[in-house]
Amino acid sequence: MRKLLVVLSLFAATTAPAQVAEGDQHYALRAEGHVGGHAKPAQIDAAIAAYQRAISANGRDLEARWKLLRAYRFKGAYVASTNDEKKKVYAEAKKAGEEALALLHVAPKATEKQAADAVRTIPGAGETFLWDAVNWGEWALAYGKMAAAREGAADRIKREATIAMLIDPKLEGGAPSRVLGRLHDQTPHIPFMTGWASEKEAVRFLEESLKYDPTNKITKVFLAEAIAGDDKPRAVRLLKECLAAPNPPEYEVEQAAATEDARALLKKWGS
Repeated sequence: MRKLLVVLSLFAATTAPAQVAEGDQHYALRAEGHVGGHAKPAQIDAAIAAYQRAISANGRDLEARWKLLRAYRFKGAYVASTNDEKKKVYAEAKKAGEEALALLHVAPKATEKQAADAVRTIPGAGETFLWDAVNWGEWALAYGKMAAAREGAADRIKREATIAMLIDPKLEGGAPSRVLGRLHDQTPHIPFMTGWASEKEAVRFLEESLKYDPTNKITKVFLAEAIAGDDKPRAVRLLKECLAAPNPPEYEVEQAAATEDARALLKKWGS
């Protein structure tokens, strides 16, 4: 029996990394056949399946789990065509996020700093918090404000993005501060519920994110929306920069979608 357990353990140890590598290969090809900011499902579905197989082989593989969360986000944001499709993807992502975070054993009442300090040395911890926060944000958009309020989505996104930022503010080109900036900008200021939401903090976080990746079109679009009321000329300049700049091949679909958003905003603003 012991020999069998050893054999199974060795099998899992060799199989999971191979499946993660396969998932990475498919994820790198996620833009294949895309039209602007909309991608075809084949490659991202193959990536999701590979990461799921890696998790089945080794349930403690945090790398496979955070990469699965990232893949779900791509599918929901850039492949799903209807809100019902998005709901299905993000419901799965939400469940996968809970399972991934359970591996980190962070005390629910720990402060953001305490949580970050506790898991900082664990490879993939920052990415797990980041992509779970992103998926919760997308889930809230798909399911609506009432469902998001009932689930405490805003507070969860704020906590997890803050932990990710404390672990590594440079993740995904300053993504933790980008998430926090967007959250502050889009969350209504409701006393005793989301009283922390602040236009000033929205701009501060988005400016910080832009410092980490000055060419990121998603950040520029978010920042343009956040400052439009106070500095419309700069907001317009940021959006026009998105239209003029090429899309980096490694983020072709994501940046193409941001370019489309920039074009739509300029049209809306009559600019």
